[in-house]
Amino acid sequence: MTDSAKREDAGITLARYAANLRYEDLPADVVAKVKELILDSFGVALAGSTAPGIDAAVKMIRQWGGNPEATLYGHGLKLPSSSVAMVNGAMSTARDFDDTLDDAMLHTQPSVLPGVLAMAEAEGGRNGRDIIAAVTAGAELISRMGHARRKGQEFLPTGTCGALGTAGAVARLLGLPFEGVLNACGVAYSQCAANVQPLRDGATVKRFHAGFAARNGVVAATLARNGLTGARHFLEGPYGYYNLYERGEYDPAPLTKDLGRYFHLKELALKPWPSARDNHGIVDAALELAAEHDLKAEQIASIDAYLPPNAFGVSGKPWAKADGHPVVEAIVSGAYCVAVAVIRRGLYLEDFTEERIADPAVGALARRVNVALFPGVTSEIAFVPQMLRVHLKSGRTIERRIDTMKGHPGKPMSRPEVIDKFRRCGKFAARPASAKQLDAIIHAVDNLEAMKDVRELGVLMAL
Repeated sequence: MTDSAKREDAGITLARYAANLRYEDLPADVVAKVKELILDSFGVALAGSTAPGIDAAVKMIRQWGGNPEATLYGHGLKLPSSSVAMVNGAMSTARDFDDTLDDAMLHTQPSVLPGVLAMAEAEGGRNGRDIIAAVTAGAELISRMGHARRKGQEFLPTGTCGALGTAGAVARLLGLPFEGVLNACGVAYSQCAANVQPLRDGATVKRFHAGFAARNGVVAATLARNGLTGARHFLEGPYGYYNLYERGEYDPAPLTKDLGRYFHLKELALKPWPSARDNHGIVDAALELAAEHDLKAEQIASIDAYLPPNAFGVSGKPWAKADGHPVVEAIVSGAYCVAVAVIRRGLYLEDFTEERIADPAVGALARRVNVALFPGVTSEIAFVPQMLRVHLKSGRTIERRIDTMKGHPGKPMSRPEVIDKFRRCGKFAARPASAKQLDAIIHAVDNLEAMKDVRELGVLMAL
């Protein structure tokens, strides 16, 4: 257990930072990164509006009804902010295409952006700079909380750290003073929950972890504004997040070191493939080897895929044992994703429909992919290295090791690739977006700092 008795609880420091953060404090590269994250999240949310499980939630909140406060992405509906934040958050992670902090195993925008935007619409009077500052605060809090972790995935930080950071972001948007932001985070801590079991079981509730965190943030910040108090030592107290959820295994340094000077959110990766980030390295390897050697499935005797322990825990299940929802199982299956990459020379949203998942050629190759632990790697949090070794029927073996996955800031997606991903996502929206509508969203986000009323974003995202 880390001793924090001689210093201020890091949660108090982070809450003070969030309360005081101003748009004018942000470097240009941070503003550019946040706008890229927002555009990417809008796209994956539109695609997620038709993902399995989302229809049940949309039906539910429509039945609940209530004040028309905020916009449900891609549906043209306005409903209470907490309900909208939850479902928009679920949409934003439903296709597993959302931003990822590779060194911390979490996502930021599926909780932060839906929570902030839902509250901004409900409140009114917020401009684009308000959104950028609030999203920055939330993403930075979540990223720092994630980097402090040292354990593997048991409780999922997207739902736990995501809820805490979203509460801070929404409280910042509301203009709460330091004590209000701190209370919002403390109230959110009393609602934190998300665990890895749904991933292991192929359950669709997995995509609601971020949605619950988004709703949690809205509810916590609103309660704090109305006077409810929360645990002050929500991060490092004896029963705070790190000592309870993480069993005391954490490094406090990333929580506050260079706070306000260095932004961990710049390390967030955009996903090039709509699958669990845990298997992107072997997908990258499969695509490279398939292109270089013009691989055909019939040439392949077997494939060995190697993942670090953390990634293996999510994506290591043999394809023959995938018995949950087929779409969820495919998204987290290293074997399936490698097989698709080899056969189709890509991995796209279309590959995660039940019809294409049932392709017998893909299934046959996926069953010849053996996913194993990467020899000698013991880190509980690393996504890399990953490696693919392809055994050909000719007796030849080819292999590729990946140490930096595509989409990471060290190997970033280009601007054209980001825009292409956004446009592809728009085609999957519940109300399919036209090219003109997508252009309008791109233009609005690119010029977000000049937007006078962010309710314009709700109009655009309603389609």
